[in-house]
Amino acid sequence: MALPPQVGRLPVHGFVLAGGKSTRMGADKARLRFLGRPMVELAVEKLRAFCSEVGIAGNRADLGEFAPVVSETRLATGPGAGIEAGLAASRQPWSIFMPVDAPLVPARLLRRWSEGVLARQGLAVSYLRCAQSQPAFCMVRAECREKLSAGLDQGLCKLEDLLQMAGGGRIWVCDAQDLAEMADRRFAAHWFTNINTPQELVLAERWAQQGGSDYLEG
Repeated sequence: MALPPQVGRLPVHGFVLAGGKSTRMGADKARLRFLGRPMVELAVEKLRAFCSEVGIAGNRADLGEFAPVVSETRLATGPGAGIEAGLAASRQPWSIFMPVDAPLVPARLLRRWSEGVLARQGLAVSYLRCAQSQPAFCMVRAECREKLSAGLDQGLCKLEDLLQMAGGGRIWVCDAQDLAEMADRRFAAHWFTNINTPQELVLAERWAQQGGSDYLEG
């Protein structure tokens, strides 16, 4: 059962994961311009369309102009460290996380997913899939932080394994295409494209121009 579309904001704290080193890109991906705007700005804007509060998770004080930044306390542990930091700072019962370098995910799809999570009883964790798992797009309840931290303490770095551990069986792996309108599904193969190289940036901008508002509007 999905909640009907809402105009207001949801009791969810949104976080953009921006802790990567951008090694393959050769430039700071968070500030990399996608169709003329920094990717971090686009991600924050998408979350602000429906989240009660929005922040950036990563050791990036320089991104504070876009949203409040929460710092990770672990190094070289992948996005799990950003999720841990976000959960520690969250002021809502649920937190949603998305990577900074995936600008093609429609904002309205993220909202529909959040509404579906809030409508389901007993969930602790949800993450998206679209042909394959996309665990960097995840929603986690506040009380899961201790289990997630325990997994990191044990050396778990694979994000899907961490989320499975944190959720303790109360997990919904949501197929993104089930949430989308027919018009959106034409571009589903591109939604979760990560921009890691200059060549991928050129291709993603081309897809965004073809998809128009399907990508860039809420």
